[in-house]
Amino acid sequence: MAVYNEKDNSMLRQLQMYELNLLKTFAGICEKHHLKYYMIGGTMLGAIRHQGFIPWDDDVDIGMPREDYKKFMEIVETEIPSYMVFLNYKKDKEYLRYFSRLVDRRVEIYNDSNTDTLVENAWIDIFPLDGTPDNKLRRWLFFTRLSAVRTMYHFSCFEKMVNLMRPGRPLYQRIIIKIGQKTKLGRNMDSKKILDRLDRKLQKFSFEDSKYVMNFFGAYVYKEILPREWFGDHARYQFEDIMLSGPAQYDPYLKQFYGEYQIPPSDEHKDKHTITKIELKNEVE
Repeated sequence: MAVYNEKDNSMLRQLQMYELNLLKTFAGICEKHHLKYYMIGGTMLGAIRHQGFIPWDDDVDIGMPREDYKKFMEIVETEIPSYMVFLNYKKDKEYLRYFSRLVDRRVEIYNDSNTDTLVENAWIDIFPLDGTPDNKLRRWLFFTRLSAVRTMYHFSCFEKMVNLMRPGRPLYQRIIIKIGQKTKLGRNMDSKKILDRLDRKLQKFSFEDSKYVMNFFGAYVYKEILPREWFGDHARYQFEDIMLSGPAQYDPYLKQFYGEYQIPPSDEHKDKHTITKIELKNEVE
């Protein structure tokens, strides 16, 4: 068993290689079953700027159009090795995130980004991508109403799910987090019932039939609403030693989130989890 030292990038690199194995498994399933997916967020940025992982990054983000996401959920458990597990809130009692994860049980990560320390397995995040109204005002109202429900969800599982360390949060999010820290507002609400409510609303508009689409649970809030044409179809990019799918129009996509994305951020603006320890196990129990 190896233990992570936050100053030792070689252990972080080992974690990235476990995540790369998860990513290869995921991509292989998608290619076998002709499912569409895209690298998104920091994973797409890493592909363009570093041809792989951002050196300080510790996770992977993937987006799938809703219909492909649903098909993936139906088949994944028959396609993965025994040391991997697919997590989704509808099937796992203890899992409270809306998006899904593919995890490697051979790796345990101690994450201090939240109020409570979380012990999790190495993961890749898989987000559903949904459509939005074509009209700008209706799109804003749709997103705003959904955001109010999402705030209720975050209050309901504040200690476990809210990342207190994410840099660059807008003022209103910082205010909401302060309220969550100072009060017990919403702690008696059922997180999964709120997620079910969001799930129904998010599927109102088709990804394929919408001019604008979104990753509603992405980190960049309203910036996550993007022209569907930016995603395109079958654009491939180098990521470490494999080729993966990503948005065809990567330049406007990355500028939407990162501005001058070719310039690495300063240390205080590097978005990462507060990982205190990583344990790599030789075997899975």
